[in-house]
This record gives sequence, C-alpha cells and structure tokens, in this order.
Amino acid sequence: MTTSPVQLTDLVVAVATRHPGGDPLERLTAAVGLSEELDELGDHLIGHFVDEARRGGASWTDIGASIGVSKQAAQKRFVPRESPETQVLSGPSFDRFTERARRVVALARHHARFSERIGTEHLVLGMLDESGGQAAKTIAALEAAEGTTRLVVIDQLDRTSHVPAEKQPYTSHCKKALELAVREALRLGHGFVGTEHVLLGVLAEGAGAGARALTRTGITHENAEAHVVAAIERAMLSAPR
Repeated sequence: MTTSPVQLTDLVVAVATRHPGGDPLERLTAAVGLSEELDELGDHLIGHFVDEARRGGASWTDIGASIGVSKQAAQKRFVPRESPETQVLSGPSFDRFTERARRVVALARHHARFSERIGTEHLVLGMLDESGGQAAKTIAALEAAEGTTRLVVIDQLDRTSHVPAEKQPYTSHCKKALELAVREALRLGHGFVGTEHVLLGVLAEGAGAGARALTRTGITHENAEAHVVAAIERAMLSAPR
C-alpha cells in the first residue's frame, strides 16, 4: 500500500497551529476550510497530470479509463470550452483572486468590447493596464523593449474581427489560462491568485494569442516565474514582522 505524502497528523497540527488554544468550534471551522482547500488542490493535481498525459499523446478514452470515467465525462471535466463570463470564475477558486487580479479580468472584458470573444490577448492588455500589479512589472522588466508587448497585442487585435457578440464568451484558451492561474498559485504555495499568477497562467496555457505575443517580446514562463518568485521573496523580507 502506498503511503500518502500528506499525513492526517500533519493536517491536525496545521489546524491546531493556526488556532492555538482556540475554541473547538473555531478549529472545526478551520478544518472544514482546509478540507475544501485540499479538494481544490486535488482537482488541480489531477488536471496537471491529465494535461501531461494529453501532451504525451494519450487519448481521452485512455485518460477516462485511468480515472474511472467515460471518455465523454473526462472531456467534459478537463476540456475548457468557450463559456459566458459568469461561468469562468465560479466557485471557490474565484475567492482566491486579489482585487488587482479581478480588475485584470474586468479590464480584459473592456478591451474585448469590440471583439467576438474575450481571449488571452485581452488578459495581457488587462495586466498591462493594471500597472501597479506584479504582472505588469514583470512584463516591463522582461520585454525586449519598453511597450513592445502592448504593440504586439494591439497589432494582433487589428487583424481580428471587431464585431462584438451579444453574449461575449471567454475563449477556451482564456478559460484554460485562468484555470492555470489558480494552479500556478497553488504550485508556488501562494494562498492568493494575483496578477502575476494570471501572467503565468497565460504563459502556461501556451497556445493562445496572449502567450504568443509575450513569447515574441522575450517573455517565457521560465523567466517570468523566476522574476515573480524573486519579487515576492523580496517583498516578504522587507515586510514588517
């Protein structure tokens, strides 16, 4: 029998440490919250290896069999589809988004007002507009020349349709990028989803127009992550104890 890398004792200690000497009901509430976090973490863990299996050439039939569901059920769970904005950031994951990250999504919607869909390219413009966020600072530090990322994205938008749909859906690329933003935050051990995680999500998704624009200006997932991690470490060291 395989031993779980997460032991019950560790979880009990984590709850007790957060609420030392606290009311038993407070600890119970904290335990429920931690259980929900673990459920979400488990979903992203499975999603990570589903993505890996797909990149390795596994069929949806094989993936479904591996997780004990049908091909159709596996696709429904793990294949992002174009969906209305209200269905993209639903559930507990949205609660992790910082105010800046939520503004990025709102700004993306604003930039897409003359487009048929809200795509990752609009997310990039939203990140750039939220200039105080870590994503904008990371782009500014890594792009080939000042302002080139915005110019590349705008050039891409000039080549696309400018007829807005009655109900503007998020593209499948955009929906996947926002899902990966949560996964990036969890992978880095951060309890929040900031603009920097949205940037890493767009880059991790890789196939959308936003990722292509960032790559053209010299921004990769590797150098963006290194810059983000270093910036957060500096902020933690300089924060008052």
